[in-house]
Amino acid sequence: MSSFYLRVYSRLPEFLKRRINPLDYAIEDFVKTSAASATRQKVLDAGAGEARFARYFSHHFYVALDACVGDAAWDYSRIQLVADLAALPLRNSVIDAALNIQVLEHVKQPALVVEELHRVLKPGGRLYLTAPQGWAEHQQPHDFYRFTSYALKDLLVQAGFKQIEIKPLGGYFHYLGHRLTFVPKLLFPGLPRALRVLLFPLELLTLALFCVAFPIACYYLDRLDRNREFTLGYRCLAEK
Repeated sequence: MSSFYLRVYSRLPEFLKRRINPLDYAIEDFVKTSAASATRQKVLDAGAGEARFARYFSHHFYVALDACVGDAAWDYSRIQLVADLAALPLRNSVIDAALNIQVLEHVKQPALVVEELHRVLKPGGRLYLTAPQGWAEHQQPHDFYRFTSYALKDLLVQAGFKQIEIKPLGGYFHYLGHRLTFVPKLLFPGLPRALRVLLFPLELLTLALFCVAFPIACYYLDRLDRNREFTLGYRCLAEK
């Protein structure tokens, strides 16, 4: 997203942001549930990126781990362990909870990564995992997979997890609302500067419609989709 769109979006109240971009907030709320424990736990954020979830784990022993190859523009300075997720540098059964948030599509061996997360978790430890189903290519060339709920369940079962809960992160209208936000981003940023200035009123109108009005309408329409076969992704909670 260009800096212009980010500036506009950042000035909106959270109430609107939650309706324009429900996916990010659904993922964030899911992560918060893993931090809700009152006891001091050892938490591994496997594929932490810029460690954006670290603030939720101040009362836990939080470890941010990443291979640091996903996005060249990211700041990886908060990563504590640089490692391959398919070969975690940790002993067996030492972690109370593990996060793997929007990471599994970026690894070449997702089954091995899930097995490694199972290995390092203590008995009864929990894995909090999200993965995309409907999503554009991103962080190229480190983008390899998309997952159905059945693929995720199979990966978790084969790794040895039990008490598996998999839920879609929204239905068709959340999916549609998210896709519509890309309309102005595809139409205008590539135009010559003079033409973009000339069309700026149209860009603002398109921005208001496709990045605000239509996504908010889709947010409320999503409750009508009961099958949720079209989804941006899934959240998985699994216990060792």
